[in-house]
Amino acid sequence: MKKWSTKTNESGRSMIEALGYISVMIAVSIAVAAAVNSGYYKFRLSRINQELTDLKKFISQRYVAAENYKEVNKDTLEEKGAPWDTRNGTHAFSGDVKVGSGKNNKCNDDGGGDGTTFCIEFVDVPRDACVELGLRLWLANDGSDLDAMSINDKIWAWPFSNSVDDADAELPATAEDIIDKGCTKENNDMIWFFN
Repeated sequence: MKKWSTKTNESGRSMIEALGYISVMIAVSIAVAAAVNSGYYKFRLSRINQELTDLKKFISQRYVAAENYKEVNKDTLEEKGAPWDTRNGTHAFSGDVKVGSGKNNKCNDDGGGDGTTFCIEFVDVPRDACVELGLRLWLANDGSDLDAMSINDKIWAWPFSNSVDDADAELPATAEDIIDKGCTKENNDMIWFFN
């Protein structure tokens, strides 16, 4: 008669060990995805800042010889020389971009302004980007100069502004004002007036 032997030591992995390895892989994957997502968001923050600068410079250079800014409109964005990312009328966070002649706290893209200033409007700007753009330090004599800024209908302007009749506060805006009174929504509307 032959004896049957049974192994008392199993080789291979148990189900608990397999689940442990899978859990570790999932955690690593989530961490990598979060790092990539964070990096992409920071890129878009940087991009929207650059889009505003490029668009301001483009309009300033395009209309340097013009008598006024009455002709600034959405067609300006579609010209071959416009910054490539705003040509389709959107910014880095996929909100609308409008340009026009600014007056009375509005960005008139239909030629309705008086032409003394031009405006750039970014619609649906996320709160983080809104705060960063609102606290931006503008250089004097960098093409056209910032005359006033509007965030969700709250206006900051230099004394003797050409763009607005009634400002809520003076430029430069303080961090407290921008955070507590300006960028209060999840998606914010921002307008810059330049002369």
